[in-house]
Amino acid sequence: MATPEATAMSDAVRVAGALVGGGIALGLGALGAALGDGMAGSQTIAAIARQPEIESKARTTFFLTVGLVEAMYFINLVFVVLFVYVFNKV
Repeated sequence: MATPEATAMSDAVRVAGALVGGGIALGLGALGAALGDGMAGSQTIAAIARQPEIESKARTTFFLTVGLVEAMYFINLVFVVLFVYVFNKV
């Protein structure tokens, strides 16, 4: 039978591990979103510089791409909240 101190320490370690893992996941997700947005923006600028007549089509595609990239970050945020605060209560 585990002592109350050992149980409390085990719970604290589990919570700390969940929070650190969630922070790492969010940090890497933010890094990926920033890289994705930057790459989409640079390629849009390059496409418009090569063919100025496709500016409206390139801009539409750019905003669609940025929206999808940012949506993936917010999905990552939902998973972190789910794993840290919901699954950690077991």
